[in-house]
Amino acid sequence: MILRNFHPAALDEMDIASIAALQAQELADLIDLLDTDTTLLKLRKDKLACALNRKYGEAAHRTRIAAGKDTGVVHLEGAGFDVAAEVSKTVKWDQAKLIAALDSMPAETAKHYAKAEFKVDERKYAAAPPDIQKIFAPARAVVPGRETYTLKPTDKA
Repeated sequence: MILRNFHPAALDEMDIASIAALQAQELADLIDLLDTDTTLLKLRKDKLACALNRKYGEAAHRTRIAAGKDTGVVHLEGAGFDVAAEVSKTVKWDQAKLIAALDSMPAETAKHYAKAEFKVDERKYAAAPPDIQKIFAPARAVVPGRETYTLKPTDKA
């Protein structure tokens, strides 16, 4: 490892051209350092979240119950701080029951409340016979994501 004393925070002081001028091994080392930092940061954030839950969780739960809600934000007073405790919600719909409910409504009413999205699994599309792919092709758009790089040393035997 060439960057033994290099800290990822040094990237803050470097411009893109300087980083791009680094050797492949240095770039690979930076990727490893940043991956390690990312993992450590996630562990630290999880630990802090557990501590906050231990400190404020019971009071937030009682406040939420008193307000008659299971999710959302409640505010607690804590040593001169407003502590906002939020429980997010994810709503999942039983598809068969939802379709039955929508089918029981006039079409325009159903369209007002619900939206449908159809997708074709990319693996199934790629494995489909050419005549099926040809039918789907006009409806398919590929939107490129952000390019990523992995640097691994090649074995020199």
